[in-house]
Amino acid sequence: MTTLTETKARPQQKPLPPPNSDFYQLAETLHPEELALVKQVRAFMETRVAPIITKYWAEDAFPFELLPAFKELNLGGLGMQGYGCRGGSALLLGLVGMEMSRVDSSIATFFGVHNGLAMGSIYLGGSEEQKQKWLPPMARMERIGLRRGGRPADDGGAGRRHLGPQRPEAVDRQCAVVRHLDHLGARHRR
Repeated sequence: MTTLTETKARPQQKPLPPPNSDFYQLAETLHPEELALVKQVRAFMETRVAPIITKYWAEDAFPFELLPAFKELNLGGLGMQGYGCRGGSALLLGLVGMEMSRVDSSIATFFGVHNGLAMGSIYLGGSEEQKQKWLPPMARMERIGLRRGGRPADDGGAGRRHLGPQRPEAVDRQCAVVRHLDHLGARHRR
């Protein structure tokens, strides 16, 4: 008879399989070059972001030193055609976002704000002149789309100051990169 202080030896547990958030195996339907990009993003997130991101979460900061390597992924304008944009399918865009979110939601949000909200707003609602002016440098990530907005208690009205696409080095490093973004085209049509 065993007592409460005795424990049974547990069998050796199998290692967990790598995480797979593609439950329906949609990535398998991508063209080979699109699938390669998803794998490239996965590798970037696992090797460059995952090892350092906890420190940034704890410090409530953004890992600006990752931006040059992120730029090399050539993801600007993913899902958009022309104007120097990367192109690709909507499924590719979704799976890239999913891979980013699987490792770190702040990088995924940064990409979503830049590519989706900033570039997407110009791509879908901007004039031809605005598209020609802003989309190529944003696709190359020479300009970063964002809207600076602080928390109501500490922003001193910053939430009402709108910034257009900014050079990465000009972004205020003290504010969170990912806040809210205004519709850049609407401001110019008034």
